[in-house]
Amino acid sequence: MSHEGIGRTTDILAPMESDREAGPRDVPTAIDWDKEDARLRSVLFNTLTDGGVFVDIGANRGVFAIPVAEHLGSEGRVFAFEPASDAIQELRRRAGARHVLDRISLYQVALGSATDVGLLRADGEHPDDSTKRSLFIDGPVVQEVAVHTFDELVDSRAVPLDGRLDAVKIDVEGAELHVLRGMQVTIQACRPSVIIVETIDRHLERASSSKASLVQFLRDLRYAPIPSATPGVELNAVFVPD
Repeated sequence: MSHEGIGRTTDILAPMESDREAGPRDVPTAIDWDKEDARLRSVLFNTLTDGGVFVDIGANRGVFAIPVAEHLGSEGRVFAFEPASDAIQELRRRAGARHVLDRISLYQVALGSATDVGLLRADGEHPDDSTKRSLFIDGPVVQEVAVHTFDELVDSRAVPLDGRLDAVKIDVEGAELHVLRGMQVTIQACRPSVIIVETIDRHLERASSSKASLVQFLRDLRYAPIPSATPGVELNAVFVPD
């Protein structure tokens, strides 16, 4: 496992511009992505306090990791997971420019429900868009990546949570339920105050899951979704302890 992987980074910020491109059908326009990202940052800012711990899974270039690191202050900690080498390098560069590199631990791995090796692929229609890469699509191969469970990394202390986890964000282009299955022990032990999960139907379907199965999995862990603030467009679900 690369420890760029278990290296550190930090970031600060005023709202960052979205790196996402517009997509088809249930994926909104670029301006809607900006609004959705701003909404989710607001949820995180209202949940997290100085010195808190945030886990960003599918961190890409730092749209969430960097502003949250700034919000948490010098005693806070962000654990950011991003398998693509170009995206994580850009996250590191941006974090350094914001002078928060010491607050972010970067892990260049994919997370899932089992230890494995996978092929990270680009979207064939948007090959240059780093936000659309997935282990569950047919497209040009970007790179081979290590896959680990979050619980495994916590148990080995590669991720030193020390019993505290305040908020989680998961955006992994359809593999969200796989990631949750691989971190259920940690969720049960730490009981984060909020779990944000991307829930785009067609993404979940390509990874053989669904929004209903994802919601039920978290309900079984005693987490319930709160009402969406964007009626008619379901991009992410926000879960809180039930």
